[in-house]
Amino acid sequence: MSTFNMLLRRVVCGVLCAACAAGAADEYYAEPPMFHSRPSPKEEKHFGDVGVTGLRVRIYPGVTVTVEETVPGTPAAGKFAKGEVITGVNGAALKGKNPYVVLGSALTQAEATDGKLVFDVRSADGREAKQVTVVIPVLGAYSPTWPLNCKKSKRIVAEAAAFYADPKQFKEGGIPGALACLFLLSTGDDQYLPRVKAYFDAFPKDVRAIGDNTWDNGYNGIACAEYYLRTGDESVLPILQYYCDDAKERQCYGVGWGHWGRGVNPGYVAGGLMNPAGAQVVTTLLLAQECGVKVDQPTLLGALRQWYRFAGHGTVPYGDHRGEGGLGSNGKDGMAAAMMQVASYTQGDPTIYKLARDYLSMSTLDSYPTMVLGHGDEGRGDGIWRGMASAYMLDVKPREYHQTMQRLQWWFDLSRRPSGGLGMATCQRFDDVGSGAGLALAYTAPLKTLRITGAPRSKHAKNFSLPKRLWGAAADLAFLSIEHGRLYRKYGPEEPAHIPFYQLGSAYHPPADGLEQLPRRQLLKNVYHRNYMIRAQAAKALRRVGAFDELEKLLQDKDPRVRRAALDGLTDYNYWFAMGNDAIRTENFSPAMQAAIRKMLSDPEEAWYVVDGALMAMNRAPAQEIVASLPLIRPWTAHEEWWLRQSSFLALSGAAGQAETLPQVLPILLNMMVTEDRAQPREGMEAFLTGLLRQHSPQTPAGKQMVTALLRAAQEVEIRPGVRSCEGAYYVLSAATSCLRQDPAQALDVARILRQRFAQLEGSHIASAATSLLEARKKGPAEQREALTDLLYGDYRQELVRRMEAQDDKGLLDTIVSLTQLRNPDAGWRPLGTPAPSERIWRFRSFDPPAGEVLHPREKKRFRDVTLPAGLEGWQRPEFDASAWPSGKAPIGKGVFKTRRDKVPAFENRSDWGDGEFLLARTTFELDALDYDFYRIRALAKQGYHIYLNGENIHTYIWWQDEAFYQTSLLGPDATKHLKKGTNVLAVYANTEYIEGVPVAQLDVYLEGLTRADLLGKKQTDAN
Repeated sequence: MSTFNMLLRRVVCGVLCAACAAGAADEYYAEPPMFHSRPSPKEEKHFGDVGVTGLRVRIYPGVTVTVEETVPGTPAAGKFAKGEVITGVNGAALKGKNPYVVLGSALTQAEATDGKLVFDVRSADGREAKQVTVVIPVLGAYSPTWPLNCKKSKRIVAEAAAFYADPKQFKEGGIPGALACLFLLSTGDDQYLPRVKAYFDAFPKDVRAIGDNTWDNGYNGIACAEYYLRTGDESVLPILQYYCDDAKERQCYGVGWGHWGRGVNPGYVAGGLMNPAGAQVVTTLLLAQECGVKVDQPTLLGALRQWYRFAGHGTVPYGDHRGEGGLGSNGKDGMAAAMMQVASYTQGDPTIYKLARDYLSMSTLDSYPTMVLGHGDEGRGDGIWRGMASAYMLDVKPREYHQTMQRLQWWFDLSRRPSGGLGMATCQRFDDVGSGAGLALAYTAPLKTLRITGAPRSKHAKNFSLPKRLWGAAADLAFLSIEHGRLYRKYGPEEPAHIPFYQLGSAYHPPADGLEQLPRRQLLKNVYHRNYMIRAQAAKALRRVGAFDELEKLLQDKDPRVRRAALDGLTDYNYWFAMGNDAIRTENFSPAMQAAIRKMLSDPEEAWYVVDGALMAMNRAPAQEIVASLPLIRPWTAHEEWWLRQSSFLALSGAAGQAETLPQVLPILLNMMVTEDRAQPREGMEAFLTGLLRQHSPQTPAGKQMVTALLRAAQEVEIRPGVRSCEGAYYVLSAATSCLRQDPAQALDVARILRQRFAQLEGSHIASAATSLLEARKKGPAEQREALTDLLYGDYRQELVRRMEAQDDKGLLDTIVSLTQLRNPDAGWRPLGTPAPSERIWRFRSFDPPAGEVLHPREKKRFRDVTLPAGLEGWQRPEFDASAWPSGKAPIGKGVFKTRRDKVPAFENRSDWGDGEFLLARTTFELDALDYDFYRIRALAKQGYHIYLNGENIHTYIWWQDEAFYQTSLLGPDATKHLKKGTNVLAVYANTEYIEGVPVAQLDVYLEGLTRADLLGKKQTDAN
């Protein structure tokens, strides 16, 4: 399954899950939703610290707020017992309400008055009820303009600064260290400068040792530049220069970066880019220019253009795809706003950068319903950037800024810790003081003491210039407006963003109630909303309720934002995925709609983003209308912006389903696929064309054209040298694989084409191609099989052997073995020793860890070293006597370890694991000789393991497996030196996973060997 389809499936599943959760929430909650982090009554959820009290709780099904522990030396210490249930605070019951908001608001109120928090508490067994009073320090109330002119905010900043400046309390590096430095600098207090200097003094003297982690480099780069601009300390400039050089070397597609490392996997998140990491790299480059460091301009401008174009077009996405369709962006809009703030210091015209900053800031402000939500880091990015980015609105929209800050007081106070540090309330994974250093910046951002928050120009700064226009036509600037459209208030008063958000839904959650129940005026009003996603959802709602007449009128609106919204309604625009699955039917596509769209495509002054929507909408026009519009569509097929190339492809594809119009559009579509160099559009183009090829057999005229185009792509797509080689190689292999799947008879031609490109392909690419060719060989014409076998066994196999030996790339071994078996079927990996693995007798014992080391069954990552029961010291040593342990054959297990898709286990358990969470297992095997050249482990396990050979650890795996299979791991000399002739003892330490509370475990391990003679063939070995 393609990455695109897998991601689409995840989104669909996410929407369905959200719908189920919403149903349960409607039954439990007595108040309308405001924050999407509100717990589902059906789920368990992290809560963590209740602000500065020292009380830590967790939410269980039924929204049951349960005590986990209290922190020694805090106001709550010793006042609660684990398992007790919090049912209310200061007279406010939790039932039917969002417990985060209730408890956070109680903290805010208590700090403003007498410091008392009176908790209503129920015993764990439900039989007793009591009240527990906790007294916290009184700080006073937040001022109406907080965090400015606010005594409480000043004290919070002072206490937080004391915490983050103390190396005894806080000494983290990476992102947390960078955030702490930024916070200390943002206080404006010079007493913290030595602490920041010490942080950077601890960096490697050889800056090349800093590494290539995009996340760390981006955040540390911003902190480094801000420190230099504050102090002029030139000792940090080599660090900053390294970050800039590293960014140039590792940039992919000329626009962005992955998580880390060099190269990119285009099949990962639409191009392999990771925008929440790369955004900080761009900001680092901009600040570095101001520091006078050498910055490669194509690297900077390519990335700056990439991020700028997301403003006003949906929220900033994770990878190289279209803007996303959530109200929030997990902080990426905020990251981009900071980037645009620094860009606005250009010596040229800063207009576009200020407009983009303001839109992204307002988008962040409006996204409070989805704050601290996101993929991967569970919303940490939002928590870090929300306060900083929102503060840009203080000068532009002060009323909206203060309203939102007042609305979120509970969250800020819930995030604070007794130590003075801050966590990140409601964040399910990163509610820690390292991440909370970013949240602390919300209190200091309005002070404008950092360049990313609007500080005055430093005396150490250098001038820099940026282009006056980066992307789009002049009309595209309308999408950066932070004002509602001209008719918004005609249909009703302004409403907080959470109201239309829940009414209309988003790409990731359905509308709260049926759209048919909403007045049409409400839908029309929100078509004029300042937020792009809300406009799009309102227009899509008009289509769903059959209001085609309204959409027809909106296509004529003077505001480009409204015209695009109408187009989004027609196409059921699905953001990341472009067109949706419920676009307007062709029979409903009126002549007036067609005329309006032709007008948009004909207007040279039209906004690019309107044209983008118009091209997608053209897909739903009659096929003859599409063909008649070819002169209007064709110029966009080679546009510099891939969004427009993609939408023009979609326009033309609407005519590909008719036999009479297919010949007129197919050559254009095929050429677009061959020449497309970005992953997201190309994957969609290739998927469409291969689907078309399935409808037209390869022997038809159309089918022959498509096969020829796929072969041409495999032969002609550019493969750049160096870091970017993976981009072109991915497209080459994708085209080749598609061709082989649809027409295995082309295998010999594909093999010859790819052989000519060996010099441009990496070993892993050749191995991937060989695997596809081996599969096609089974299905292709018999008369080609021998020639294909000669090519694979000879050229492909020899090239992979050469690469493996020259680059010590043992990852190619399995493919080489498969190719060797074409001529020598008996070649391959063989189990080491006797008896055979399936006949070996294991001795094993399960046990549970001591009480202090028990993990709750909810924890997914469970593998860890725990204290062994008495008498088991040295259990893995050969001399240990395990004769009294239970015995049996592997797999040893409990529960059912099945793959995600299968309902039955892949491998039946042959021995019972026992009741314990952990397992110690031992077996022996006999070796007559040590005559293999390569060795590997094969391990079947649900979770992690330590593997010991003759008492020595030879391999450790710490994660988990969702698929039941034997994982292989090559062994190096440091491990194989422990093999010996005679009896060998293999011992394994493993653990259990809990699936919905049910223990599941499975274990089997054995070693395999491979000879060089098997790998290379006897003749070749003799020659060597």
